[in-house]
Amino acid sequence: MSKFALVLSGGGSKGAYEIGVYTALKKMKKNIDIVTGTSIGAINGVFIVQNDLRHALKLWKKISFSVIYNEDDFPLDKDLKLPEIYMTHLKNFINEGGTDPSKLSNIFEEYFKPKRFFTSKIDFGLVAYNLTKNKPVLKTKKDLNEDNIKDYVIASASCYPAFKPHVINDELYIDGGYYDNIPINLAIKMGADEVVAVDLRAIGFKKRLIDKGVSVTYIAPRNYIPSFLIFDSISARHTIKLGYNDAMKTFGKLDGDKLTFKKGQLVKNYEKNGENFKQNLHFIFDNTKNEILKKLFETDIFQNILNQKTSYNNFNYIVEKAGLILNFDESIIYRINSYNRGLLKSLSEAEQIDINKIVGKLKNKKIDNLIDHRQIVKFFYDNLQNQNKITKYIPLFTDDFLIAIYIYTVKGKHSNY
Repeated sequence: MSKFALVLSGGGSKGAYEIGVYTALKKMKKNIDIVTGTSIGAINGVFIVQNDLRHALKLWKKISFSVIYNEDDFPLDKDLKLPEIYMTHLKNFINEGGTDPSKLSNIFEEYFKPKRFFTSKIDFGLVAYNLTKNKPVLKTKKDLNEDNIKDYVIASASCYPAFKPHVINDELYIDGGYYDNIPINLAIKMGADEVVAVDLRAIGFKKRLIDKGVSVTYIAPRNYIPSFLIFDSISARHTIKLGYNDAMKTFGKLDGDKLTFKKGQLVKNYEKNGENFKQNLHFIFDNTKNEILKKLFETDIFQNILNQKTSYNNFNYIVEKAGLILNFDESIIYRINSYNRGLLKSLSEAEQIDINKIVGKLKNKKIDNLIDHRQIVKFFYDNLQNQNKITKYIPLFTDDFLIAIYIYTVKGKHSNY
């Protein structure tokens, strides 16, 4: 009989993403037979074995430094920045051998439900590392009981050297990421023949698959998630949504890449606006006398659009890039009509610029991410009818130019803004 496993990697505060993935799997009614986890993945795995999404969401939605750390280790009344966090951990390691992980035990005791865990039909496995004996420790549900499970879960999550090693029977244990941060092989040994593996792309070792015949679907963050050491409820709520969206997109239930759209919305948008977008681009191409621009139109992205080769993918790249440049919320699930209206509204609110000052920054090797690309898109949009004014800047800001044409295309019967 086929067994479906959910494998959860380590990754500290990024673990909120795994709960988002789990929420999506429940929404899709995926029956989980096995859960394996390393570090925060082991902690999240306990919630999943208990079928306790409610409390998992409760924990992550209220997460903060005060939940994870003692006042003695971190000044909890301060808005800590990442360099300060690193320095605090470094000082704690030098002076104390690491930060006190005792609050992890408090979290486990608050949320662990022994009866629900051990009577659950879902099997469980975790990875820790015995620092005293210099060897990995892999435990499954049959190896665990009410007396030892907390120790091994906390051991797996003891992210050394940030946290002190966890002591079990006078031996030191540390984060399982020192052996296998994505324990797919453990799931396979437990009988899995279909795996969904959540890779938080955190520091840690990854083992080669022992059986390449097993179906493995990887889900990993497509968007930026803050450092694994930053525990913040606002960030965690955002990260949960990203995990949900990415899982749903992976299984074809939602559309998009970094942004997320209701199923079928991008096809609808392409069918409605793709041809007009191409015609608007053709108009500029057919009327230009600029040789540099003609050369630019010979590049792959323009040729693919103009000749309709893989144009759907290129078109959607521009659709999403528009939202990213205009700072749309990456966690929202969009409908295309409201999305397009939002692009036009956001562009109308961007400030006018002197394009030559922007070019000067580039010539002086100023960092590109200091440039507000919304303003460049606005410049192109406002001057699409004045090709002499925009032509020489298109090679420098190709995506911004294409986004301006896209917004111009979808504005329909609206006024200029």
